[in-house]
Amino acid sequence: MRIQHLEYFRAISILFIVAGHSFHPWPIDTIPEKILANVVSGGSALFVFLSGFFFHHVFYPDFHYRNFLIKKIKNVLLPYIVLTVVAFVLFVVYLDVPRRFLAQDFVTVSDGFELLFQYLITGRILTAYWYVPFIMLVFALSPIFVLYINLSKQKQICIFSVLLLLSMVVHRPSYGLSPTHSVVYFLPIYLLGITSSVNYKYILQFIHNKCLFFGSLTIALSVIQVVFYGTYGDFSKGTMLSYNGLDVVILQKICMIFFMLSVLQKIDSKEIAVLSYIASISFSIYFIHPFILHLLSYFLVEEYVRTFIPGGVVCFVKILFVISVSILFSFLFKAILGNKSRYIVGS
Repeated sequence: MRIQHLEYFRAISILFIVAGHSFHPWPIDTIPEKILANVVSGGSALFVFLSGFFFHHVFYPDFHYRNFLIKKIKNVLLPYIVLTVVAFVLFVVYLDVPRRFLAQDFVTVSDGFELLFQYLITGRILTAYWYVPFIMLVFALSPIFVLYINLSKQKQICIFSVLLLLSMVVHRPSYGLSPTHSVVYFLPIYLLGITSSVNYKYILQFIHNKCLFFGSLTIALSVIQVVFYGTYGDFSKGTMLSYNGLDVVILQKICMIFFMLSVLQKIDSKEIAVLSYIASISFSIYFIHPFILHLLSYFLVEEYVRTFIPGGVVCFVKILFVISVSILFSFLFKAILGNKSRYIVGS
């Protein structure tokens, strides 16, 4: 059954993701700027929640592991591989952009294949591409989630609580270089999506008219991070087996999820064509926008523009530009390739 306000949730999520990747060249010096940056960044958690929600809502009623994986390989992994190869040829081979987080040059064909393989495994060829190796690992664990769905609510709450505490300790992996580390960190968000779908009627009752409450909690947790931790953005570290404080970002994103649901359920009956369209091409935007960001950076466009326009204004214009161009290219791919475009750009 189609849930319209969750389509709007998907659309807003991808807008947050693009915005979170487009901060540069905004300097983000003041406390209010850092609080805002905190709220905007980390939007991938919203996608993870949706993925868990739709695993139960769409796939669980008639779940078949092999068919599920084949579908995800065709619609998620295949475009990822195609675009990673394109990015490798364009940025690493042709433009000779410095290697992203993988300090390795190559002089032979075999060296090049080894580097490409590393990029495919980690997703670090472009911003945001870490998500695909991570989410494919999650999809591979689907039989475990089927077992989770069939547990009692008490056991589900216990498992979720333990994994949430673990996430707060392990943080996100530095630069998203470890898909397994990402699975450990984001697993409670995925389970929250599943549990929310299972109990959605009660969830909607619980969050009804509580948008101010959850919005205030989101801001408060952002303030706590900026004031008491002295940081903004994601908590991250290179290894899970070290302690560096408790991650409050994941709590902030959970509050933000319920805030957005509380607001969006009020407009469930309204047809908002723009949001519906953005939702339908959200994965294309996810795949395309890093190319645009990388090209802007390579040609130093932001550095030139910021010489006569304030960084905050440049950032706002940049977000609008990246979203608009991503939508345009998604439309062009769809117009040229029809339904086959999903195998190239995801939708």
